[in-house]
Amino acid sequence: MTRLFFTFTLSIIILFASCTERIHIRVGDAPPRVIIYGYITSDTIQHSIRITRSAPFFSTESPRGISNAIVTISDNNGRIIPLHECVLEPGLYLTAPDVYGEEGKTYTLNVLLDNGDEYHATAFMHHVVGEIDSIGLEVSPIFPTMVQVLVYASDVGGDNNFNFFVAINDSVVNSTIDDFWVVPNEFFNAENMEGVGVPVFILRQNPDHQTRNEVLRIGDKVTLRIDAISPEYSTFIANVQSEIGGSNPIFGGPPANVPTNIISSSGATPALGFFTAFASRSAYTIVTEDFSIGN
Repeated sequence: MTRLFFTFTLSIIILFASCTERIHIRVGDAPPRVIIYGYITSDTIQHSIRITRSAPFFSTESPRGISNAIVTISDNNGRIIPLHECVLEPGLYLTAPDVYGEEGKTYTLNVLLDNGDEYHATAFMHHVVGEIDSIGLEVSPIFPTMVQVLVYASDVGGDNNFNFFVAINDSVVNSTIDDFWVVPNEFFNAENMEGVGVPVFILRQNPDHQTRNEVLRIGDKVTLRIDAISPEYSTFIANVQSEIGGSNPIFGGPPANVPTNIISSSGATPALGFFTAFASRSAYTIVTEDFSIGN
């Protein structure tokens, strides 16, 4: 028994000693890649396409915008929408503010860089059947410091997945891709939605643990937007979030490169990113109840 205990103890000592050993790994930087990301929606707004060049892995600098590109979005009826580079932000290309996409149409993004490299991507804007009737707010029955955003809607099923956004006084709470919340198309169906307010978002009301500006006050305008996105774009979002958040379990392998639908012309520097098209539905409500902690 003593010998067995000594052997086990020695194994544990060796294990912990090995965990603290310095291991030097040489990581080489990959060649810079072109990154293209953007979308066209059914909303009448100024749409954008961002074109940047990737930075080295250990760089502390943000990816640099690529200027002087010729960027257009066209539909299957021959309509061509030009985009012009923002004078204040290199690499950000904008449409006119009155542009909108139409459900049931296919959209193609075309990008020509000033070095002659060309890129394109195609996306279909799916139909959305139903509408949002209204939205509501209520304290979570499980977490009293959180407010649920409820949606009342008809069946909007189809082949879409759905991405939820919440804005307070026109400031989007979950504006970055790591905060996007995507649900499968089964979430919206007549059985789930009939006469029921379905919770689709949580707003934390404890100001001491704020990572986002989501504390509600009487008079605030709360808007819920639902984007009907394709399964391919859903997969892209999930992969980006996996890259940002790391693997689960913690010792699982790293995720593969995030898939892209950006196609490069022959001889062009390969590109990353995604272009998509989707229809949106939105509704808003005004806060009339004090949700402050302790009330």
